Amino acid sequence: MLENIGENGNIIYGDLSKQLNFKCDFKGKNNIIFFAGRSKNINITFHSDNNLVFIGNCVRVNGSISLTKDCCCYIDDDSSFGGVSLRIYEATNIIIGMDCMFSWSIWASTCDYHPIMDINSNNRLNFSKSIYIGDHVWCGQEAGISKGVFIASGSVIGAKSMVVKQCYSNTINAGNPAKQIKNDIFWLRDDIFEQKWSKEETLKNLNMSNENFKYIYDKDKFISPKAIENMLNSLINAKDKLEFLYDVIYNNKSKNRFAYFENYPYDISLTQYKKRFNNIKLKSNF
Repeated sequence: MLENIGENGNIIYGDLSKQLNFKCDFKGKNNIIFFAGRSKNINITFHSDNNLVFIGNCVRVNGSISLTKDCCCYIDDDSSFGGVSLRIYEATNIIIGMDCMFSWSIWASTCDYHPIMDINSNNRLNFSKSIYIGDHVWCGQEAGISKGVFIASGSVIGAKSMVVKQCYSNTINAGNPAKQIKNDIFWLRDDIFEQKWSKEETLKNLNMSNENFKYIYDKDKFISPKAIENMLNSLINAKDKLEFLYDVIYNNKSKNRFAYFENYPYDISLTQYKKRFNNIKLKSNF
């Protein structure tokens, strides 16, 4: 893997020739971008220092990724975004799993931009919080994802919805604020418009069996967002965070790693994991 070292300690890992329409603005120092493979339309602004952006293989982000200081953005393999603004500020993180599908005019923000204070104590009320999105999540047009949200694997977010709380696996959530309106569903990437389904094709596809996207809660496989968050908060620099995310998430392709349902144990410690990042052979390109 190529290691592209720039000014002020900023580093890009990966083959830049495989990144189509890649744009990046380093305004700070000691920031890292990690490309696991190919990508398209990645546009990143590092407004300050010590941030990490991890882009999996075959990721398409039509939109922007904006980070301030000590933040992480992780997007796993095969996730696509028709038009999105990911805003990651105040030492928080946005973690997005594999095969997620976002429509256009979508935003996700970990902060409220301006402090809200208690009138009696003068203490701040609205601290920034990280966002976690599991695998195979479909987010509809013009949806918003607020701070502190965990959207579990296999769920659907309806168009124009405002997500402010946890969404469980294999559910549909819609409205402002978004509420669960249906459970026991799964969705497929088959594009009815692109494939120009006729009436006959619609009738032919009334029943489509697919076990790949029916999730279950597996305590032994579940990677708790809380455990990930605690670990990221304990790490000082972007390089340590990169190694952690590569070892714990990117090299763990368990189907049910982010599958979660109501009333199941959530606060679970991380299990032992193999440290694989140091096995990557780096070749400097500068």
